[in-house]
Amino acid sequence: MTQSPAVRAGQSIALPGSDLFETVRRKLVDDLGVVQVGRRGQERIYRPRAELLAEVVTPETWVMVMDWLSSTRRGSLNTKRTYVDDLRRVWAAYAQELGHERFALGVFTADHIRAWRIRMEAQGAARSTIARYLNSLSSLWVYAAEKTDLPRNPVTQDDRPKVDKGNSSTSTPVLEVEEVQAVAAQAQNELDLLIVSLLYALAGRVTEMCAADVTDRIERGRRSYLDVTRKEHKERILPLPLSVAEMLDAHTAGRVEGPLLLDSEGQRLDRHDVARILARMGRHAGVLPGRKLTPHVMRASRITHMLDDGVPLAEVQAFADHDNPTTTVNYWNRRNKGQRNAAHVDAAEAVFADVVPRFRL
Repeated sequence: MTQSPAVRAGQSIALPGSDLFETVRRKLVDDLGVVQVGRRGQERIYRPRAELLAEVVTPETWVMVMDWLSSTRRGSLNTKRTYVDDLRRVWAAYAQELGHERFALGVFTADHIRAWRIRMEAQGAARSTIARYLNSLSSLWVYAAEKTDLPRNPVTQDDRPKVDKGNSSTSTPVLEVEEVQAVAAQAQNELDLLIVSLLYALAGRVTEMCAADVTDRIERGRRSYLDVTRKEHKERILPLPLSVAEMLDAHTAGRVEGPLLLDSEGQRLDRHDVARILARMGRHAGVLPGRKLTPHVMRASRITHMLDDGVPLAEVQAFADHDNPTTTVNYWNRRNKGQRNAAHVDAAEAVFADVVPRFRL
């Protein structure tokens, strides 16, 4: 493993001693996690995300990124990792295309950003995707500009796409209860069923399930619980359905430490593994034609079904751990809007009820 450039480039975070700085650096690198970069036979090959970033940005920029990500305003591990992936895969690649060996703050002008945005639109990229990439670059730029002398932010309002937040065509699809049952019926083994049940029952995020260890199982009386780390480092102890607890007992039999969920090779399941399993099960179940069944679909479906059952919004928000109540309300609004639209369409169909049978003889 190569030495991170933080040591060579100096400290951006002011700390009293080098040992303490090294501890902080190591914590930030660990937070960013690893990325699967290939396979050697059945063995997966991983590399630290921070190391991959260091290879495509200048040392000074690497230090600034670590400083930026250490801010409490970017507390979610998933957000931090997404930002780093955007920088290394999108903006570092664009900097190299423009003739720079590595990405550094200051290499882009407003004209560069406009040309990039127009090309992305020509390639059919979604407005929300373009906006996300621009937001990550702009956020870093604004942060760095407060600490160093940088030219004006190249990401201007003129190039930020307007995103229709009410666009139901891009919203996460929701399965009906019978469709969830159809997916579960496609389980090829108990691990398949365990994954579907765990994600749906806890309205869970795939990253928190994959990160759980055997030691995160807690037994209290007759009830089994799972201690999960949710977004913003929130620790939650969630009760498990009896069937899920029994499947976990079988899956972890004889193990007292290590990952909670293992694949057939004894390796920790990651979100890509889970995504492939769900995509296969969704395809075989015939749900979401033309789209893949994803872990977030299971979460969205559970939240929506709770609302269908009349669970109060505040209770659903707490269960799903939505920081902003608007997020929960949006689920309710989409569900009700869809039902209202269906009612309007059905009412229009009734106008032709006496005519249509003439052509079905």
